[in-house]
Amino acid sequence: MAKAKARTKTKKARSYQSQQRRRRSRAMLTQGCLGVLIVALLFGISYACVRIVHGQPVLPVSAAPVGAPDGASAPQSAPVPQAPSEPQASSAPDGAQAVLGPAQPQAPALQAWNTAALQERTLPCDLSESDSRMLAVPENGRLSSEYFRTAMFVGDSLSQGFALYEPTRGVATVCAYKSTSPNQVLQNFVGQRPDGSRIEMWDDIKIQNPSNIYVLYGTNALISQSDEAFLKYYGDLLDKLRERFPNVPIYVQSITPTTAAQGAKQPPLENGHIRAVNEAIARMATEKGLYYLNAQEALTDADGNLRADYTGTVDGIHMNPTGYAAWADYLLTHTVYSAYNAQFVTAGPYA
Repeated sequence: MAKAKARTKTKKARSYQSQQRRRRSRAMLTQGCLGVLIVALLFGISYACVRIVHGQPVLPVSAAPVGAPDGASAPQSAPVPQAPSEPQASSAPDGAQAVLGPAQPQAPALQAWNTAALQERTLPCDLSESDSRMLAVPENGRLSSEYFRTAMFVGDSLSQGFALYEPTRGVATVCAYKSTSPNQVLQNFVGQRPDGSRIEMWDDIKIQNPSNIYVLYGTNALISQSDEAFLKYYGDLLDKLRERFPNVPIYVQSITPTTAAQGAKQPPLENGHIRAVNEAIARMATEKGLYYLNAQEALTDADGNLRADYTGTVDGIHMNPTGYAAWADYLLTHTVYSAYNAQFVTAGPYA
């Protein structure tokens, strides 16, 4: 009897130990799976945080939308861009097709500028057959520098120069912030003004009361973001500016050129790539009923690089006072006609 009880007790002990081993195995397996999930979750969160910090979308985004937003209209105080009656075909710079994407046969036709008839709308042009120069505001007489007294410049440190140099220093309103990109303005990040003070960027912009707006972004964004992400955020910011200032002409400027050495140092800022992105900016601005300015015309040398006599001492991106004077002069000679602008006319076809 005692032996039978001992055997029964031994069997129970073994059964209990077996159950314990199975429980421990299941627990270890569960813990292992949870550990893998936690590691994957932490990796995903870290990846998303890095992309957000660098202004990049967490999920893939398409390039800037090609259609104007619902309700968007051209500025009421100036004519909408016009189209050349017989646009000449022009080949895009190297890399432009990669930024703009393949030609869309069903894409809506755009209105581009006709330099021969500033106030008459002509036939729409096919964007796939045009380049940014054909979509840009042409030379149109000259305004006095007093025109800048009610103008607002929106952008990054390149636009800050308008607060530092003549003829716009102390005249124009400059809502430009160091080392910033459109996505940061959209999120109302704190930015650094030309005088070194800091403020929430969109809060600073939205309280202004300009008669004309000049927008320029891209130098910082091209380094930290994909072209597609930059164009998406840029388009969103232009929509927001149009919504906030519905009747104010908005001039979207081409990204300014860099020196050849700077382009070699930072490939995203190589001038061939900048010109390709400018093609997309020109199309986007025109589709939204805004005005595109090809400021590169005033700032490049024969090779398409930033002119040596305009280059600053810090890098091959920012300019000296001579460069800003030439840039401001270009803006004064490339405006759209309006009754408001007429008071500043000093020479030109509508003087």
